[in-house]
Amino acid sequence: MSLQRWWDDFCYELKLEARDFLRMLMESSTWLVILVLAAFGLEIYFGMGIALRYDSLMHLWGVRTERHCRTLSNNQYLAIIYLLFSFGIVMAYCMGRLVNYINARKQKRPREEVRRLAWSTLICALTAESLGGVAMLLLARWC
Repeated sequence: MSLQRWWDDFCYELKLEARDFLRMLMESSTWLVILVLAAFGLEIYFGMGIALRYDSLMHLWGVRTERHCRTLSNNQYLAIIYLLFSFGIVMAYCMGRLVNYINARKQKRPREEVRRLAWSTLICALTAESLGGVAMLLLARWC
């Protein structure tokens, strides 16, 4: 009898979780977060593809058959590291701004405050993506 009760409780909780999940998918803020994370993931994917061209051990062991890029100078490495570090910091700050924007909309704060948060989040996202894009373009150019 207790196993049946456990199973009923489990199915009820699962139904509640599915309903909450579908309710979250109906909100535009959920899709906004998914879009930002998808852009970040896409940039990381292409960045790793470019970065692996510079890995000498991968070519020495014959894992990568693509063309091999030359070794960069210290200044070039520092520029790439600085840009990617800045990208990570700005992206983390941008995600915090996005959370603040979503909370402000849910709490029905004044329209001017919500608009200010939206613009600052957008500017922050564009800055982060441009920093990452410049790093990828430099890597691709120096290759």
